[in-house]
Amino acid sequence: MEKNLLRKNALKLRRGLSKEEIEGKSEKIRRLFLNFPPFKKAKMVLFYLSLAEEVQTYKMIEDALKMGKRVAVPTVSFKKNEIVPFEIKNPRCRLVQGPFNVPEPASCERYPVFLEEIDLVVVPGVAFDKEGGRIGFGGGFYDRLLVRFSEIKNEVKFVGLAFECQIVERVPREQHDVLVDFIITEKRVIFCKNNVEGGDYVS
Repeated sequence: MEKNLLRKNALKLRRGLSKEEIEGKSEKIRRLFLNFPPFKKAKMVLFYLSLAEEVQTYKMIEDALKMGKRVAVPTVSFKKNEIVPFEIKNPRCRLVQGPFNVPEPASCERYPVFLEEIDLVVVPGVAFDKEGGRIGFGGGFYDRLLVRFSEIKNEVKFVGLAFECQIVERVPREQHDVLVDFIITEKRVIFCKNNVEGGDYVS
């Protein structure tokens, strides 16, 4: 299926979830994530700041900080045409509206961080397949970020968070696309790099 049509269909399914469904499924994902070995091992995690219809990350961020982990979140730089991560130290830091209506920490709440310091990247997406293919909103910001990570640090892991309705049979991809290593839904943890034949790997 062509990317734009696949994106449209996946967004329709996700937007069909009620607020209660999103909260309930996000809580199940949070519990799986807290017991996820790469998260337990990570010293610094890059989370996304979730929109209302996405898998919710704010409690995960609070959990990570309470556990003594360092946390970074993305900001968008139009000048560089890329995502610039910043560390946050307060789980309830003041947020401002960034590009594309995505929340970002206020300038007084953000601290510079090097990509090499980040061990685990939590990746949003509109749709994923079980091999780790991903479709975003089409801006390419996360695609470019994952390429930068893959070029500088082999040890970093990429985990997509998604509702089960966002898992599709196959995401069209190009040669330069970077696959996520894992996907966590409300039902399972998918180990993508071991999943090249499409089998299910359940936590």
